[in-house]
Amino acid sequence: MKQSASFLPEDFVVETRERRTGLLAVVLFPIMILAVFAAFLVTNRQWTEVRAAQASVDQETERVAREISEMKSLEKIRAQMDAKAELARGLLEPVPRSVLLAVLTNTMPSNVALTSFELRTEQIKPAKVDPKSDPKADPKSRSARPAAGKPRSGAATAPDANPEPIRRRTHIVLVGLAPSLLEVGRWMTALERVPVFAAVRLELMEEKALDGVKLSEFRIAIRIEPEADLRAWDELDTFREGRLPDEFASSISGVDDESMEAKR
Repeated sequence: MKQSASFLPEDFVVETRERRTGLLAVVLFPIMILAVFAAFLVTNRQWTEVRAAQASVDQETERVAREISEMKSLEKIRAQMDAKAELARGLLEPVPRSVLLAVLTNTMPSNVALTSFELRTEQIKPAKVDPKSDPKADPKSRSARPAAGKPRSGAATAPDANPEPIRRRTHIVLVGLAPSLLEVGRWMTALERVPVFAAVRLELMEEKALDGVKLSEFRIAIRIEPEADLRAWDELDTFREGRLPDEFASSISGVDDESMEAKR
């Protein structure tokens, strides 16, 4: 079916169509501008929130980094203080000899006599680790280190920045006379109760005649390790006051603790 022919002029129709298109473009342009502006505002707001979150994260990271740095600094200071305390401990006398003599004298039975007393102290040197055999050593430092016995020319030997603490082991040898082995055993039982004595060993026991009286000559060896500290002993004040704790008195007299409690 053919369309009916328009009685309007063709130029008028074209002009009307162009006018409608222009009007539509004029209406849609501000709408598009408003839509783009709204999208810009939303995007800008989102970016502002992202920047604020990033700044907050950066501040938190800096705070945590400062705390970690302070913690490392405190750990370093603590390690230095521990090293200095260990060095000071090596210079002090953790087992005072006066108190040590008081402990030996007070625990010794009355019918036991000492003929010789030897106290010897040896310094324990730290074991040297060969960097070539140490698996934890850095290969670069291993190769850069000069060979032993061949110092570099013109290089002065600098003192060690971190000296090792002084560690000492004490050996005590007691030689004396006793009426019988029973008295020596009681004394050794009392000495074994002293916490700083790492080992109490009977090295010699033989019969001897002195002015027609048979006596037993003994030699007791005692070892005190470097970690021993007599100052932290609870019974130390009792010995300083000149009294003997009940557990030592029972060991020397041969009476057990239950019998002493019954007597009380």
